[in-house]
Amino acid sequence: MNFQDVYTLQRALDVAPLPRVNSAQDRAEHTARQRRLLVAQEDERVMAEWRRRHTEDVAYEQGYWARRREERLDRRRRNALARARADLVNAGGSSFFTEEDERWFDIWLLTCDDTNDDDDGADDWSD
Repeated sequence: MNFQDVYTLQRALDVAPLPRVNSAQDRAEHTARQRRLLVAQEDERVMAEWRRRHTEDVAYEQGYWARRREERLDRRRRNALARARADLVNAGGSSFFTEEDERWFDIWLLTCDDTNDDDDGADDWSD
């Protein structure tokens, strides 16, 4: 050990890092990680090639996610507006919603980002 300020063997052993023990399990984990890394790199390469060849699909997917973001933002805006108006009514103000206004129902609906479009609204309460 080349420690200039360490004068005893015991102190050098205390300061030095512990030796790395390479067990069969360590080698197997390393091999598995290397395989996963190679698979991920190949997947990225193939996806880049696919995106280069199928630009119309990429554009469609980007448009889809842009529409979804807009729908979520719109739903959040409507819910915030409905909650604000409900707070106003509850505080003694008067509502300017008509009974047929669909935003009135947004007061009672809870929406979030993980809303499932395929959900039929039925709750599973069976024991």
